[in-house]
Amino acid sequence: MKHVSLIVAAALVLASCNPQTKANEEAMAHKVYTISMNKICKEWDGQWQGITTASDGNCYFSSSTHSKSHGAGFHRFDPRTYEHTMLAEDMTYVCGEQDTPSQQGKIHSPIVECDGWLYFTTHLSNYWKEGIENYTGAHVLGYETATGRFRDYGIVKPRYSIYSAIEADPVRKKLYVFVVPFLDELYESDGCHLYSIDMVTGEKEDLGLVVEGRKAASFWFFIDNNGNVWFTLWKRNYEYENDHGNLYVYRPESGKIETYYDVLPKGRLIDGTPVDEFSNTQRSWTWLSPMPGREKCYFTMGALGGGDERLWIFDPGKDIESGEAFEEVAYIGSNYFQTAVGGDRLYFIQYEDLDDERKLFSEDEREIDPASEAYVDRKLHLRSISLAEGADHSVITDHGPVIDQDGRAARMIMSMSADDQGRVYAYGSWHVNSFKEATLQYLLFDYPGGDLYRLLKRGEFFAVIDTNK
Repeated sequence: MKHVSLIVAAALVLASCNPQTKANEEAMAHKVYTISMNKICKEWDGQWQGITTASDGNCYFSSSTHSKSHGAGFHRFDPRTYEHTMLAEDMTYVCGEQDTPSQQGKIHSPIVECDGWLYFTTHLSNYWKEGIENYTGAHVLGYETATGRFRDYGIVKPRYSIYSAIEADPVRKKLYVFVVPFLDELYESDGCHLYSIDMVTGEKEDLGLVVEGRKAASFWFFIDNNGNVWFTLWKRNYEYENDHGNLYVYRPESGKIETYYDVLPKGRLIDGTPVDEFSNTQRSWTWLSPMPGREKCYFTMGALGGGDERLWIFDPGKDIESGEAFEEVAYIGSNYFQTAVGGDRLYFIQYEDLDDERKLFSEDEREIDPASEAYVDRKLHLRSISLAEGADHSVITDHGPVIDQDGRAARMIMSMSADDQGRVYAYGSWHVNSFKEATLQYLLFDYPGGDLYRLLKRGEFFAVIDTNK
């Protein structure tokens, strides 16, 4: 036993002398600690959704691109050691498409977990004509956390992307995805479909046309404990003649998609004022999280620069037509993807001034040169409310500005998760301290001569925010 103790002691001494261990210990001392993604790959230039805190305690996340030559990355972060591991640098290779002109440039979907597997989808990289015409189609992928093994379920519908919902039915072992065409000829002659994929066999089934003759988007599904798949259609970029606040459901027992027309709550600001007509078109789920037991879910209808400013609970067991199924929980201010449940708290990132949050389109703000007169130094803050039973949900805790260990400030966060230990994980665009950290973005439109890449005065960073500090 003495020999074993000596060996253990020696190992601890060696660990304490390890530069990586010391660096990780120093990182843990900071409330906000970031890791530069562009030091790994210059072409990663954004990330929407594509993040989760898994049952193994690790945070898994993606890094995306608009490049015509590089695809999305997939990563793991261990909050116990602050170790970052790149699991795949380019999802195009994981999908076996490295010899095609198509790029699997994004994991622009939720990452959902079932039986030790994480499931997510890919999305096209480049939005200009060449990229859309060459796109082979979105893949559904699984990643087994215990073994590090990927499983490719293949392209769901050839030349169609997935934009962007995916969810798992843990009882029936089914995945559901929202399949969307981006080619003019495909969405004009067809439209958007709901598909299921059998987790075991990989069998794919077209469950029906949801939107005909146009593109559309649905960001989140809620699968209740009866296996019904609930969803809405995003409204900022799309208008629908017969959808101003619809709720849709696919019921596996009937095999049909049903529509509840104009039932979603109408938007209000944090002071109760009805939102203006433009923002009111956001009547769709822009963030969602199932509650334990999957009988209900939390949702919000905020937006990039507007929308409803409340947190809601949806209970499909109550009357939908009368509005009884929608329970108002709290007024929190406008929000979007930068929202997460961790333990018994809801976390969200907003501009310090809520008026900025409801008026500014933050994706445009992140492109402004911070040294220019047009840029105003607006700080993003992490805030939270308690979800505990009996708690005062109206009390908003401000955890302060999101500024990292080297003084960088966050500029836009569209990918966020949290755990039950008070840690929040966020991926987004940040100020940079040097061009070594900056994003090299491929221009989306024709460029008259010269290089088609532009080095931006911002970079992509993964952050862990420890609210206990």
